[in-house]
Amino acid sequence: MERLAPLALLAPAVLLACATSGTPAPAGAPTASARADAGVSETGTPDAPFRKTLPEPGEPVVFKPPVPAVQMLKNGLAVWIVEQHEVPLATVELVVRAGEDTDPSGKPGTASFVADMLDEGTTLRDAPAIAAAFEDQAALFQSRADKDSLVAAVSFPSASLSPVLDVFSDCVLRPAFKAPDLERVRALRLGDLAQLEADPAQIAKAVLNRTVWGEGHPWAFPSAGTVASTKAARADQLAAWHRSWVRPNNAVLVLVGDVNPTTLLPELERRFGDWKPATLPKRRSLAPVARKGPRMVTVVDRPGAAQSQLWVGELGLGASSPDLYAAQVASTVLGGGFKSRLMANLRSGKGYTYGAFSTFDVRREPGLFVAVAPVVADKTPEALKELLGEIDRLREGGIDASELADAKSGLIQSLPAEFGSTTSTAMAFGRLVALGRAPDYFASYVQKFEGVTREDVAKAARTRFDTKTLAIVVVGPLAEIRPRLEALGLGSIALRDATGEAVKAARAVKTGTN
Repeated sequence: MERLAPLALLAPAVLLACATSGTPAPAGAPTASARADAGVSETGTPDAPFRKTLPEPGEPVVFKPPVPAVQMLKNGLAVWIVEQHEVPLATVELVVRAGEDTDPSGKPGTASFVADMLDEGTTLRDAPAIAAAFEDQAALFQSRADKDSLVAAVSFPSASLSPVLDVFSDCVLRPAFKAPDLERVRALRLGDLAQLEADPAQIAKAVLNRTVWGEGHPWAFPSAGTVASTKAARADQLAAWHRSWVRPNNAVLVLVGDVNPTTLLPELERRFGDWKPATLPKRRSLAPVARKGPRMVTVVDRPGAAQSQLWVGELGLGASSPDLYAAQVASTVLGGGFKSRLMANLRSGKGYTYGAFSTFDVRREPGLFVAVAPVVADKTPEALKELLGEIDRLREGGIDASELADAKSGLIQSLPAEFGSTTSTAMAFGRLVALGRAPDYFASYVQKFEGVTREDVAKAARTRFDTKTLAIVVVGPLAEIRPRLEALGLGSIALRDATGEAVKAARAVKTGTN
């Protein structure tokens, strides 16, 4: 090693000498300016004429999204099959039409807890055996619950279909909810909740949900529930939820990839055929709890914070809303990308933020419209004024033709990315199941957005955006911004803690212990 050191030092020196060599150019060689005048590059290669003009764009690529073939097992379980034979991979996803919307009253996070327990032990296998079985087949299992669905999915080499289905069906149909597994998952979930309560963006999101939906609403809490509900969760509670909602008449099995429907269906029948349908429980109302009294600005105080989170929102779109596509175009113009109005104002114009956005969280029943901006703390009131002003300007003035074209193009051209892999394709069709949409929904997706006009967008903006009723949440240093925040005249300030509780937050600010 020591003998090689001089050589290592010598190599850069040789390269440097070559690069700085003072060898003169041959006599009569053209100068750089002469070469440029003659249309010759520095290397002496004549410039081709095509370099002088940009090439014309090619014909637009027309993307045709897949349409699943729909089959039915003998027990009534619907199966959506999308064949993709380019690579030897496949994804199976079971979508249950029940999520946070079916959490028992006073027990938020139940559906999410069930999802976390699916691969933590069944009546036939313990958690290590499940993990080993999936690993042996190079399979990746994932499960989650959101506002209106529970999803369990596994991706794997298609040659492993049969052994993977054995373990997957066991996980989704026969979770055991044994005490040691429950306690292990409980500890993990409590850790996750602690992280959420330390994240200003997650705090703002949680408080906004609680403000808009109201106390007691199933969507007023994080998907994972609360610390109290997580500590109180019991095995019989989770088993009861699974027994009530995870039924073939409340689910769809989505299969994407290198599969053969002829041989696939008998495999599915063997694993899922004995799964019995049942009458489903009555669903809870998802109408927001009416807010009483004048509007307030809800603040979570974070003394000394360098940045504030601004979140504003109100009731938004459901999957069957008549202005669904026009309203999404309006939101895209407002805060759907780097060319949006919020970005142009708050980032490019004022320098208050690195990024601001707005979106509709479309669910089977109406979800939320939100506009979000993490801003430099000292400019919190000014940024909030500008954010609300952009919403008002869109509501009152509509959009121009170029904004309409850009927004529609962005929404349409984002569609192919939904189908980039078997996993993402299964996820896309899984959302259709959760939203109650038909399997051929994507086939007319482009046409739905292409048909949106400026007048449609203006009407949707007037209907959906009203800064006089928007819930406003600020997570930031209250002492530094309070006088200017109150001067905006948006309402009195209501204090909340990181979980949305009012009493403890007011006490903490009063005593200086937050």
